[in-house]
Amino acid sequence: MTEQSNRQATPPQQINGLTNPYPHLFRLMHWLLWPSFIVLALTGFSQHAISSPDWSMFDGRLPSWFWQGRVHLIHSVASLIYFPAILLAAWMYWRRPAGYRRTHVILLVGGLAVAVSGVLLLSWLVPPAARDAVPSAVYVTARWVHFVGGFFILPIALVCHVWGGVTRFRFGLRRVFAPWQEPSWAASLCFLLVAAITTPLILSGLPIPPPWRDLVAEKYDGDTADLAALPWDDAAPLEIELTGGVGFDGGRTTVTLRAMYDDDELFVRAEWLDPTEDRRYQPWQRTDDGFKQLVTVSDDENHYYEDKFSLLFPAEPDWQFNAFGCAAHCHGGAGEVDHKYGYKGCDRIVDVWHWKATRTDPCGQVDDKFWSKLELARKDGGRHGDTKDSGGYKKNVSEDKTGPTHLPRDPGQVRYGMIAAEGAVEIDSEEGARILADIPTGAIIPSIIAAAATGDRGDVSCISKHAAGRWQLLIRRKLDTAQAAIDDRPTDVTFTPGNAYPLGCAAFDNSSKRHAYGLTPCRLVLKK
Repeated sequence: MTEQSNRQATPPQQINGLTNPYPHLFRLMHWLLWPSFIVLALTGFSQHAISSPDWSMFDGRLPSWFWQGRVHLIHSVASLIYFPAILLAAWMYWRRPAGYRRTHVILLVGGLAVAVSGVLLLSWLVPPAARDAVPSAVYVTARWVHFVGGFFILPIALVCHVWGGVTRFRFGLRRVFAPWQEPSWAASLCFLLVAAITTPLILSGLPIPPPWRDLVAEKYDGDTADLAALPWDDAAPLEIELTGGVGFDGGRTTVTLRAMYDDDELFVRAEWLDPTEDRRYQPWQRTDDGFKQLVTVSDDENHYYEDKFSLLFPAEPDWQFNAFGCAAHCHGGAGEVDHKYGYKGCDRIVDVWHWKATRTDPCGQVDDKFWSKLELARKDGGRHGDTKDSGGYKKNVSEDKTGPTHLPRDPGQVRYGMIAAEGAVEIDSEEGARILADIPTGAIIPSIIAAAATGDRGDVSCISKHAAGRWQLLIRRKLDTAQAAIDDRPTDVTFTPGNAYPLGCAAFDNSSKRHAYGLTPCRLVLKK
């Protein structure tokens, strides 16, 4: 037996004048590593379960026995502890090796690999000009390393390590987990210093994102009547990498944002890669004996659906959004049948501009909504629409869900997959019966009836086009909508020149919920 083995195989005693031969930093890392890794593993399983169905072993659905709720946020917080702890543990081990037992090496090397691959998946901290040096192969490799290491190698090695600790080396176990025995404040300070270095890597520059994560909007004093005619190419671009979606190439796409403003309005141009233009929303198809709705998954459609895009701004101070981006408020699940993937829930209100290719775009609008606290008794999932006076969209479906309630008066009333409200005819009316008689088997009838929303919900207007596998969306909104607050809390952000505003975005490729999202926070800066 080596001297080290003798130390661990015999009851506690004084060695070299010390009651505990293990340095305080070593013991402190033991306490930090095992709980943070367990939390990371459990929330990591949940994140994998709700990932795109082609990658998930659970077809993109979160089993009820998995960790529910805001798993993205909890996973990120646990990583803030795990990353500096695994670095210090590895440094101590290779500085003073303890016999190089296999489980130690596997835990430390595997732990470092999982930590580094996680940072690569999270941040993409390089400026746009240098992104050619970070190809997709790096992302794919990092994803596999993170998956295999976190799901298989580390859990197995940890079980072996724990088994050895409670059997062969049980007499040394208490000394390994004795954080207050002969403490050293230098050890705690060492951890805090390493954490101060690693935290910005995970949070992309906390407390302020790096300059290449700022969307800088300069003032424009020209004519703004025609959005398409604004000098967009003169505005500085912000490129945001989005991942985790359905439909996009590998679940990923790149959004390029540009912005400018005048005395009254903010203007934003968003462009993102999307190979197909999708403008349908679970439409109806005429059959020989009635109608059938084209649906593949009733509560998570990824085929017969519209393209969508979201911009998000916290309407109140929100440290979670500032640190972790909009994914901090996304729920992997909420433990209820009606609250599955993607439901929201936050103590702070988030202003959401939700563009929908079928439900709002034909009316020249972006749906003005907001997120707030999740109430499990309701089915809105923490998502709410601003108040409206009239207009908006509604589903064209009968009470028994066997067919549409309205038909288009003529083909010209069908616009990008919806029926214009002024041209919708009740199917049970005399005119509707005549129209129905002329509809051939196999014909498609939209399941959405829409008109421009008036009131607060219609505050954001837009124009869009799809060409060469790319969406271009032009948005305008007043700097101050003068919207009435709800319970004295604003649901719209008021933009003031000279200030900066946290920003998030998401893109949907004909998907109800499985959107690609950014994992790092950005800012909109209105330059004076």
